[in-house]
Amino acid sequence: NKQQTTNNKKTKMSEYNLMGFDQWTANELADYLTNKGLGEYSEMFQQNNITGEVAPRLTDNDLKEMGVLKIGDRHRLMQALETVKRAKNLQTREAIIWEGTEVLYFSCFDWACSTMCGCCPADPSTYKLRSHHLEIKNVDQCRVGPVQCCCGHTYEIDNVNLSKVQDVDVQGVPPSCFHQCCLGTTQEHVHVQTVSEGVKTLKLKKDDGQLVARKIKNQVETMQRMERS
Repeated sequence: NKQQTTNNKKTKMSEYNLMGFDQWTANELADYLTNKGLGEYSEMFQQNNITGEVAPRLTDNDLKEMGVLKIGDRHRLMQALETVKRAKNLQTREAIIWEGTEVLYFSCFDWACSTMCGCCPADPSTYKLRSHHLEIKNVDQCRVGPVQCCCGHTYEIDNVNLSKVQDVDVQGVPPSCFHQCCLGTTQEHVHVQTVSEGVKTLKLKKDDGQLVARKIKNQVETMQRMERS
């Protein structure tokens, strides 16, 4: 029974696979250390209130100050914490900074004319900005008129490496005179110039384009600083 309890605990620890580790309490982090065979230090981590948020920032000197005197044990603890650091880096890399949808039409009248009042709808692209890349997803739904079929859909995901972006510009695209008479509104097209893949264009609402361009530029600068270092 004791062996079964131990195995169940190990299974439980592997199941959460460090997801949401930054929300762990000191007790939960202590359980993680116990699972790694470092249970003798779990109480020490609890007493020092080392949570999942703090753990990735611990250094060898911190462990010394906490009272971990054996060099081998410090190495084992740092190895266990390195796994947490990698999980944090992965979590940061995959976090969505911004997401949006392609603006296809200048006005309701433009939509009605282009889609025959929705009888022949078009599928907009979707955008996701992450810390390391910009994801552009183009979808081609299989339809019979406005009815979406249950199969035959295709899509393409273009992942733009932000470290390879040269420039980000915003172009204001006003509606035609005709569409202005139909209450058409200006769009903002964000042009992302890459080193080897040409220009990627995001079609957004007015003012949204400028905001998104700043977000992309910030991430580009961060990525390029990381590349240089």
